[in-house]
Amino acid sequence: MHRILLAILLTLLLAACDIPYVAEGSWDVVYVLPDREIHATWHIDEDAGLRMEGMLVMTIDEFELAGSRMSWSADAPSPLDSAGETQRMNFNGTVNGNRFAGTLYTQSGNLTVNGSRR
Repeated sequence: MHRILLAILLTLLLAACDIPYVAEGSWDVVYVLPDREIHATWHIDEDAGLRMEGMLVMTIDEFELAGSRMSWSADAPSPLDSAGETQRMNFNGTVNGNRFAGTLYTQSGNLTVNGSRR
């Protein structure tokens, strides 16, 4: 009986904790293109979403944090498209400690994206 009560109490305590997502915070980001790298800063917050600074700034319309994973989507000019036409882009990445790695999927090709926590 004591074990059941202890398990219920522990479950209630853990449910009441406001544990931040591991991706939250500010990140120095590098987009790896075939001929160069583009540097940016991402600010990630569970409530505010993703805010970008740097050469690749876009409005994120879908943003999701799930444990150590993050994903987002946006309509923006692809850095791989010299014409600068707007494309649908999707990002999927995984945080590991103070670093993350992921892929930015565009209609012009895919980019490796790496980040380190500020």
